Amino acid sequence: MISIYTGLALVTAGIAALSGILHLISGLSKDGEKADILFGLLSLSAFIFLILPPQGFILSDEAPYPVSIEIKRIFIWLYYGLLPWFFEAYSGKRMRAITYTIELCLVVAYVSMLFELHDRTQWFYISRLALALIFYNGIVAAYSQIRTNRISEGRWLISAMMIYGVLLLLSTINQVSGNFLGNLLNAKSFFPLHLNLVAFIVIMSIRLQASTRGKYQLEKALHWRDMRWNTLVQNMHLVIIELDTAGSIRYINPYAVKKLGFDLENQLLGKNWFDEFALANEKEYLKANYRESLKEEKMLSQFTTSLRGRGNEQLQINWTNVFSYDADDLVIGMMGIGMDNTEQLKAFVEVQKLKEELEKENLALKGEKFEDQFEEDIVGQSDALLYAIQKSKQVAGTNAGVLLLGETGSGKELFATLIQKKSYRADKPFIKVNCAALPSELIESELFGHEKGSFTGAVSTRKGKFELADGGTIFLDEIGELPITLQSKLLRVLQSGELERIGSQNVIKVDVRIIAATNRNLQWEVKSGHFREDLFYRLNVFPITIPSLRKRKGDIPLLVRHYVKFYSEQHGKTITEISKAEMTRLTEYSWPGNIRELRNLIERSIIISSPPTLRCDWQNDAEIISEDHEENDLILDVEKAHILKILQDCHGKINGADGAAIRLGLHPSTLRSKMKKLNIERREII
Repeated sequence: MISIYTGLALVTAGIAALSGILHLISGLSKDGEKADILFGLLSLSAFIFLILPPQGFILSDEAPYPVSIEIKRIFIWLYYGLLPWFFEAYSGKRMRAITYTIELCLVVAYVSMLFELHDRTQWFYISRLALALIFYNGIVAAYSQIRTNRISEGRWLISAMMIYGVLLLLSTINQVSGNFLGNLLNAKSFFPLHLNLVAFIVIMSIRLQASTRGKYQLEKALHWRDMRWNTLVQNMHLVIIELDTAGSIRYINPYAVKKLGFDLENQLLGKNWFDEFALANEKEYLKANYRESLKEEKMLSQFTTSLRGRGNEQLQINWTNVFSYDADDLVIGMMGIGMDNTEQLKAFVEVQKLKEELEKENLALKGEKFEDQFEEDIVGQSDALLYAIQKSKQVAGTNAGVLLLGETGSGKELFATLIQKKSYRADKPFIKVNCAALPSELIESELFGHEKGSFTGAVSTRKGKFELADGGTIFLDEIGELPITLQSKLLRVLQSGELERIGSQNVIKVDVRIIAATNRNLQWEVKSGHFREDLFYRLNVFPITIPSLRKRKGDIPLLVRHYVKFYSEQHGKTITEISKAEMTRLTEYSWPGNIRELRNLIERSIIISSPPTLRCDWQNDAEIISEDHEENDLILDVEKAHILKILQDCHGKINGADGAAIRLGLHPSTLRSKMKKLNIERREII
């Protein structure tokens, strides 16, 4: 039986020696791993233990032990001391606390064994603790591999550790029971645990060799892929460069070399990319941006830059960049893959230019004199505008008062001027008064005049606007702003043609035609008590509604041409073209400020535009739109309040002769729809 174990030990020693040498060579190579080195040391320790006399796993010597036995034991203890370090390196899991505990226990046990040769109790239990911790360490390492999807490695290690655990248990029982296995084998001392050398070295050798073969196959596949990648990089029509941290060229592919106007790669390697090829005005910016990107490890994945080739040819390159790393995952530079878009960009610019040419409209009307079409700068051909012009001409030849209604900026003053020039008073005075612009304390003096000393500051007698307009026409703009205290005096002038200056009792007769204008709803002002009803009916003899610009959008191109011509001459520019996109935007905008807003935008745009094309300046667009929404909201609020007031006066009745629908001039179903739209509820009416 002894000869069988001796033969097994010698065979195992040969396997251990071969495995130890191979794994040490593999571990010490350039791409070697720590686990290979440790397993090589493990295998060589096992080899020396097995080859030293007496060979095998059965020791027949009694204490005191000869030197050969003590040397033999040093290597078996070294073997067990290396195991936990191998588990840690093999699995990649740090188990330092357990490893250090195992090493401490092994040292204490070995020293105790040396000095207590006849009393083995102390070192025996300490060594068993260390061996048990080795078992635990191996199991933890195996499960760590399985959890990290290295299932095959974990299973091999678990198999080895199961054998180790069984032999550790048998060895412990054998020692405690007085070497009963040794007695069966006719040996003074038998250690079953040492048989794990056979299983562990064979099993792990197979596993590590399989791992080595797999690594070789992987390296072979990677080498093949690398060759294919290099072939692809060398021949693809993309600019590929790799820069170091200073921006110097580490690699550049042949296509990039040729594209930049060079013949050989060596002509560019080591040169600073930015110094050689960046445009002069962008060089420092690109350098700083590159350094910042490497420092912060913040990649600008895609962007376009202009390059200067060898023959000063300018190239447009669209880049995709990635960082380059070393073996320690530190950034060592950047690789850029660029597509030359120079020709495409040139083609795009050309197409865009042609597109803009096609989109341009000639602002001048062909075959006719532009200014002769319109009346007194009233530009437009829409039905609503032509209707207002027709009514103005109809009333112009009479002496009737006219009330011009329309939103702010819609051109009411132009219609007043048209009526004046078409009237028989055209050669008489035409006095314009903006009632909203006059301070309330001065408006009476402004309209009706004052005597010297009639109030503080009246240092001389002064005629009012009505006296100045005698025989002609007075235009009262924003009549709705006139204080109600003065409305009676205005009514007297309208009824009798008489007025009195402030501070005078003399009645002055005047012959004045009145044209009034307002952007307010005077009927609503009358009902709310802010405007005299009798004055309203006196003014409302011949009302003319001036349409807002959003209700005559077809006139916007004509207005644009008109104001472009006017402000071009005024500001010394020659603007003759506008894109269809800009004209469409001008036409579709709601223009809450009407003609005045359009005129201001055109003048602002003329100032910033470069001839011959008009570029509209929409810088205040957001504010304008916001104001537009606010105005629309205000109109809806006023409409809701008016309908609600009528409904309350009618006690909620909609139909019938005394219903709200009749008073509002609406069909009952239309009124109900408006009530629903404006969220007028029944509880608000009653």
